Amino acid sequence: MSKTLIENSFQQLYRKPCWGLHFDSQLNLSMNFGKPSLRIREPFSTASKLVVVRRMAARRCVTVRGEWWLWIYCSFWRLSTNSTLLATSSSSSRRIERALKQLDGEALEAVTVNPATGATKFIFDLGCALECRRFERDSDAELWMLYKPRGYVLSARGNGTFTHERASQAGHQARPIA
Repeated sequence: MSKTLIENSFQQLYRKPCWGLHFDSQLNLSMNFGKPSLRIREPFSTASKLVVVRRMAARRCVTVRGEWWLWIYCSFWRLSTNSTLLATSSSSSRRIERALKQLDGEALEAVTVNPATGATKFIFDLGCALECRRFERDSDAELWMLYKPRGYVLSARGNGTFTHERASQAGHQARPIA
């Protein structure tokens, strides 16, 4: 059942090109799929004592996101094309930027998830493959999160479990992938 849920979720992305790829050393890697939409957070007041927080709150924040947003989170990743390594999560910013330009626009073709470790391989139509795995052997951290159009988030963890819940839910009921 769980493997079917994961497979069915990703099958809806097959043949959709990825776009809006972004890497940040703190937030890791993210990419969008599907139609773009504009999200606008209006300025608001805050009682925070931190100046940086008050400044951010006083600004409008505009974000473009796809119907689907894949966030490679607490994981080590490697991107290759036709078995040639392009970059890893520990590569230089310049190398990662060049590698992401190559991945940009490729359509997702297949996804495989290891039920014991959550390690995942994303295969794209023009030869790129993105693989992600846990940092540590005993990690139960989320390796990736797929934000879906109707407010659900599907995530795989490093201990071979997954969650599928509304983004607004507080409790995460992890279930085995296998």
